[in-house]
Amino acid sequence: MPCIRTLLSAYLTAALLLASGCAALNMPAPRFPGTGDPKAPVGTADWWKANKKKAVFEPGKGHRVANVDGYFDDQGRPINSRVQKVVTKKDDGAGLLGDAGFKERVAGLKEHVGLGPDQTEAQKNFNEAEELFRSEEYADAAKLYKKAWKGWPDSQLEQDAMFKQAEAHFFATQYPKATNAYEALIRKYPNSPYLDNTITRQFAIARYWEQYNNYNPNWLTTPNFTDRTRPLFDTIGRSMKNYENIRLNDPTGPLADDAIMAMANSYFLRGRFGDADMQYELLRKEYPRSDHQYDSHILGLQCKLRKYQGPSYDGTPLEEAQVLVKQLKVQFSGQLDADQRERLAEVDGMLKKELATRDYKMAQHFDDIEEYGAARIYYAQVMQTYPNTPLAEESKVRLAAIGGEPERPTSMFEPVLEMLPENAERAAIAQVPMIEQVKPASYDGTPTPMMATQPQGAQGDGSNAPAIRR
Repeated sequence: MPCIRTLLSAYLTAALLLASGCAALNMPAPRFPGTGDPKAPVGTADWWKANKKKAVFEPGKGHRVANVDGYFDDQGRPINSRVQKVVTKKDDGAGLLGDAGFKERVAGLKEHVGLGPDQTEAQKNFNEAEELFRSEEYADAAKLYKKAWKGWPDSQLEQDAMFKQAEAHFFATQYPKATNAYEALIRKYPNSPYLDNTITRQFAIARYWEQYNNYNPNWLTTPNFTDRTRPLFDTIGRSMKNYENIRLNDPTGPLADDAIMAMANSYFLRGRFGDADMQYELLRKEYPRSDHQYDSHILGLQCKLRKYQGPSYDGTPLEEAQVLVKQLKVQFSGQLDADQRERLAEVDGMLKKELATRDYKMAQHFDDIEEYGAARIYYAQVMQTYPNTPLAEESKVRLAAIGGEPERPTSMFEPVLEMLPENAERAAIAQVPMIEQVKPASYDGTPTPMMATQPQGAQGDGSNAPAIRR
């Protein structure tokens, strides 16, 4: 016991000496982590740490601290309006550990050891970062902005600091870091007042990366270790991702249609006509008032012509191209000059020729395998749909040549099949009476009042009564 009392006395003496020494040097007295400072300004994190345990909660009003005016929320922030309802929000993102309270316990542990949110420190870091930003020391300013928003999460200062950190990276020409910072801001604050500025920066970065790739293209896996303005891998891919994020994050903004058009043009120049066609079509459908409507029709038509592989492949691009030609003639008739109208007429003629060739090739295919019924259908379709083409005349000649041929080729197994018993279900269906309308001998195709008004089965003279046959 004497030993313990001696140690206790020594500890108290050292604490008193340390406190008096700090007071003599005009320094704050030492305290244990997480205990807070009772003399800190009201509403700060240190003040709330010191008064949180003795605060009294009043339903509908908030926390009340003795000898302090006003009410405070669970973080010690002043409440300027009446609290309607207190809702305890649980974290649904349990993660792999399956523990929804893990983040809360970690945050509480940080707060107890003095590593939790600190408004005063965060504001100090933000002010210092602002000074560095004005001095054009952007790289150092970005580091302090990051400390500032990490020091006071879920606050207006966090939103301001996140945007200024991205701006600092942008002016330091650290474009990959700037892109990540802008994305982090929009992901947490999708309705941020900085949205327009963020979209403008993302578009500028995407355009720079696209133009750099056009000037000096590299393989997807070629690493970049020297140029901080470009990402480590896949410069053009990151550019396309930026364009896409602009459309997703601000679909009604002024640069959404520009981003889609830029993506489509980039794909077109690199020969990826399928991807380019998809973007042009998206622009035509989702942004009908865009200034790029005419170009998206013209270039979309070129994409569809280049996507077509020949008569042995899918003919959908040709049909879609015909629709675009009609839209161009109707929707943009006032913008087309004589040369453009002539080129559209040539394209329209080429499309009809290609479509006629597809149907004629299909007719020839069935003709070769002696499926004359199907061949007649396709020959007739060529003659009816494309009467002014040379293939229509060839189809007419061939249709006359196979006029007496059977619908399908005769199989050597048909005599054997005739000897087999008929399926019971088909035999039962064959016994169902069929009803057919018997027309009078003098019927000329014009309906009479009797035919128009008399229902089937009504009593009459029998001239147009239905006949039952098997």
